[in-house]
Amino acid sequence: MNECQINMELSDIIAIVAVLVAGLSALYARWAWAEAKRANEISLSGHKKEIYDAFFELKMHMQEKAEFAELSEVSKFYYPSRNAQLYFSKSLAEKISKYYEACFWVADIHRSKGGHDGESMEKCKPYLDTEQELAPEIDKAISELIRSSNA
Repeated sequence: MNECQINMELSDIIAIVAVLVAGLSALYARWAWAEAKRANEISLSGHKKEIYDAFFELKMHMQEKAEFAELSEVSKFYYPSRNAQLYFSKSLAEKISKYYEACFWVADIHRSKGGHDGESMEKCKPYLDTEQELAPEIDKAISELIRSSNA
């Protein structure tokens, strides 16, 4: 029988060990990258959820008060409406900004008139229409984004 003899010197053994360590390092780096990516997705999802919560509060306020919306409540959505451009698509961020502006003008008209009359109702109507048109679209879009990122 022929026996196969392997003669390895110390440098060969060190080279084999180095290749094994490099392979394990590459596997660990890939795992760390996947975990970092997941952590980033969770963080982004949290920011999206904060914007959704602020939007939902404003939406409920507008449903409750409509043309009697209070500027102090509407103004709470200012920063979330601006931050939307960082976390959502351009088209969704524009809808959110337009929604905030419509709500703001309703509240501002109510505040400036100190009450309600026919003229202020007429001024509020287009803004209320915009609010009612955009609210379900924004609600659905953000909800779907949050749901898909949590899946």
